[in-house]
Amino acid sequence: MHQFGRTYRAFMAAFESYVGQPMPRWRIMLALHDHTGGGLAQKQLAERLQMDPGALTRQLKVLEQLGWIERTTDARDNRLTNVSLSDAGLSVVLECMPRRVAFLHATLDGLPDDQVQALSEALAVIETRIAEAPVQLGMLIAEPAEAR
Repeated sequence: MHQFGRTYRAFMAAFESYVGQPMPRWRIMLALHDHTGGGLAQKQLAERLQMDPGALTRQLKVLEQLGWIERTTDARDNRLTNVSLSDAGLSVVLECMPRRVAFLHATLDGLPDDQVQALSEALAVIETRIAEAPVQLGMLIAEPAEAR
C-alpha cells in the first residue's frame, strides 16, 4: 500500500508539473469539455466525477475566478446551477491537451498492453472494495466477538 500511495503522489505532482493543471481542476475542465449540449448541472458534474459536492464547489470557485468557467442558474429549474467552459477555459483545455497526451504516453510507454489492462482491472477491484469497506467493517463491528 505504501507503493500505491507513493506512486499516486508522484503521478499527481508530475501531471501538474508537466500539464500545468492540478488533476482535480483538470478533471473538471475535461468533463465540461467532453460534455456536449451546453452547460452541465453542477450536481451531474459531481456525480460524473464521483467528487464530493463541497470539494467540487471549491474547485469551481477557483475556476470561475480564473475566468475559465461560467456558472448560471438553470432556466427551467432555478434550483440548479449549470456549469460550462468559457472561451478562455476552452483555450486552456486545448492548450493543455497535447501535454496531457504526451504525459500519459511517456508514463505508460513501454508497458505491455496486458500489464496496463491488469493494472486497470486491479485498480477497479480496489475501488470497489473501498466503496464496500464501510459496510463490511460495520458488519464486523456489529458481530459479537465470539462469532468471529
